[in-house]
Amino acid sequence: MGFYKRIFNIIILILALNVSGFSQEQLRPLSSNINLPVIKHQQQLSKTTSTLTPLNLPFFDDFSYAYYSPYPSVNNWIDSNVYVNTGFAIAPISLGVATFDGLNKKGYPYSINAPQSFSGGADTLKSRPINLHSTTTHTYSPADSIHISFYYQAEGNGEAPEPNDSLCLDFFKPRQNKWKKVWGVKGYNPSATDTNFYRVRVAIADTAYCDSLFQFRFRNKATTSGSLDHWNLDYVQIKQNYFYYDTILDDVSFVYKPSSFLKNYSVMPYRQFDSLERAPKFRNYIRNNFSTAKFSSYQYTVTDEFYSPIATDLYGTFDNPGIRPFLTDGYYAGNAALPVFTLQPLPKLTPNATFFTIKHVVSTPSDLRKDNDTLVHVQRFSDYYAYDDGSAELGYYLNTYGAKTAVRFTLNVIDTLKSVRIYFDPIIDGTTIQNSSFRLIVWDNGGSQPGSIIYKDSLMYPTYISGGYNIMPTYTLTSCLPLNIGTYYIGIQQTTNKGLNIGLDKNTNHMDALYYDNDGTWRQSAVPGSLMINPVMGCTSSVTVSIAEHEKNSKFKIFPNPAQNNVTISFAGNQIENVIAEFYNSLGEMVKSSSIMSNDNIDISNLSNGLYFIHLKGNNLNVSSQKLIICR
Repeated sequence: MGFYKRIFNIIILILALNVSGFSQEQLRPLSSNINLPVIKHQQQLSKTTSTLTPLNLPFFDDFSYAYYSPYPSVNNWIDSNVYVNTGFAIAPISLGVATFDGLNKKGYPYSINAPQSFSGGADTLKSRPINLHSTTTHTYSPADSIHISFYYQAEGNGEAPEPNDSLCLDFFKPRQNKWKKVWGVKGYNPSATDTNFYRVRVAIADTAYCDSLFQFRFRNKATTSGSLDHWNLDYVQIKQNYFYYDTILDDVSFVYKPSSFLKNYSVMPYRQFDSLERAPKFRNYIRNNFSTAKFSSYQYTVTDEFYSPIATDLYGTFDNPGIRPFLTDGYYAGNAALPVFTLQPLPKLTPNATFFTIKHVVSTPSDLRKDNDTLVHVQRFSDYYAYDDGSAELGYYLNTYGAKTAVRFTLNVIDTLKSVRIYFDPIIDGTTIQNSSFRLIVWDNGGSQPGSIIYKDSLMYPTYISGGYNIMPTYTLTSCLPLNIGTYYIGIQQTTNKGLNIGLDKNTNHMDALYYDNDGTWRQSAVPGSLMINPVMGCTSSVTVSIAEHEKNSKFKIFPNPAQNNVTISFAGNQIENVIAEFYNSLGEMVKSSSIMSNDNIDISNLSNGLYFIHLKGNNLNVSSQKLIICR
C-alpha cells in the first residue's frame, strides 16, 4: 500500500543519515484499536431515527470531546463507526477529529483476511435528523443559502488512502427514503509536507431536503483488514445564510492533548516519584482561527484525587498583540520562535496520590465556540511505568530472529518487577503471530545503552484481549525480580523472524528511551514515538522488607544486600566447617563457586550488576537459596 512505500522510504532515509543504514526498524498500520471496545456507548449510538427529536440549525461538531470519549456525541450522531481522537490528525482546526479507517466500531477489522488491494465500504458517520422544514417563524427554502461545511485530511499520522479508496458525503431525502451522494474525494498519497486540512462547502439546495427529517452522512471506502486508509474529519457545521466568502472561524481553541504532568513518563508508580520527575512546565498548543490577533487569557487548575484544589498560578493575558492567526503565524508562540508555549511550573505534589486532574482553560472575547476552550487531563499514578499515552497510531517491529527491543526506565527507590504490559497488535496479512514466541529480558545499565542481562524469562506468546477498553495484556515474570535504584532496560528478545507488531504512540516522542539490536549491536531508535511496553512494579511493598523477612526464616544471611564488590555470608552450625557457596545468575547459570566458612568475606567484583541466587552446599546443611542484588 502507499503507506508501506512511504514509511519504508522515510525510515530508510532517516536511518541512512543517522545510523549508517544498518537498521531493521519497521513500521506498519495497526489491525486493531485499543481505545474502541466500549459496548455501552455503542448501544447508545444505535438508537433508531424515529425515536430521536430532530435537531435545529445551526448544526456544529468539532469533536473537541475527544480527550474523554472515543465516540461521536449522541447529541449529534447515530450509527457511527468512526474513531474520535486527538492522535491521528496533524494540525487539526480544533481539538479532536473523527477518523475513518478499516476498523469497525469495536476497534477490529471488518474483514481481517481482506487482501491489501481490496477497497470496500467501511466506516460511516450519520447525523441525527435535522429540521430543515420550518421554525415557528420561518419556512426553509433553497433561497436560505443553507450549506454544510467541513475540513478533511488524508493520512495524518496514519496511512495514506489509495486512489481506489474514498471519502464521501451523502444527503438523505426523507420523502423518497433515499440517500444521494453529493461530494467525494479519491484517496491519494500526500507529500511529506502536506499536512493540510482542506475545506469543503456543499449547498443544501434541493427542495427534497427541506424536511424535518433531513440527515447527512460521511462514509469511506478502505481496505477493511485493519487501521488503514485514514481520513480525518473536523469542524462540521450546517448553517443558514452561509455565503461563499464566509470562511473565517471566530474561534480560539486547543488542538492537542497537553503534555504530561511528569517530565519523563505519562504514568509511573507514585512511590518512584520525586521532585526531579515533575515536569517543570506544561506544553500546550493553541490555535487562533480568527483573521486577526486576539487577546486571550489562560489558566490551569489542579485538583487531587479527592477533588480538592491545589494552588496554581494564573498565566494571565498573552503578550501584545495576543494570539496571532494560525494561517499566518502558526500555533501561539508568544515572544519565542517555538510553535508552542510553556506554562508555569507545577505545584509540589502531595504524598500518596493516585491521580491529579488538570483543567486547562483559554478565554477569548468574541469566541463563538466555547467547548474547545477547555481541556482536561488526568495524571494517573499506578503500579507501572509508561511513556505512551495509552493509544497507538502505528505498529513497530523488527523482523530478524533473535532481535532485541529494550526501553529504558529509571528507579528512584528499591522496587520489584513482577510483570510487563505489552500491546501486541495482530498482523494484517491474514496470519497471526500467536505462535511466535519471545522472552522477557531485563538488562542493566551499560552506560548509554543496555548492558548485561540480569533476567531472562522462559518463552512467552503474544496475547490479544478483545471486548475490553484500553486493556493491555500483562506478561508475568516466572520469578519476581528485585531491582535496586538505578537505570534498567526492559523489553523482549523475539524467537521468530516475524515482526511482533508492538503499538507505537506517535504523539509522545520518547525515541531516546528505545533501543534495538538485530545484529549484535545496540542502537538507539530513529523512529519518533513511544513504544507500548510498560513494566509493572511491586511484587511486595518493599524489596528491602522482602529480603529481610526471607533472611529471618533462613539458615544463612547475606550482607550487605544489595552489595557492590564484597559480600559476607553467615550461617549457623559448625563455624569452622567449610561449605561451598554457589552463585547463580537469573538465567540459572552458575557463575561463581567459593569454599567458605561462616562470616567469610567474598570478592564479587568480577560479577556484573544484577540479581543472583546463592546456594550453600555442605555436610548437614540443607537450606534454600538466597537472593543477592549487586548494584554499583
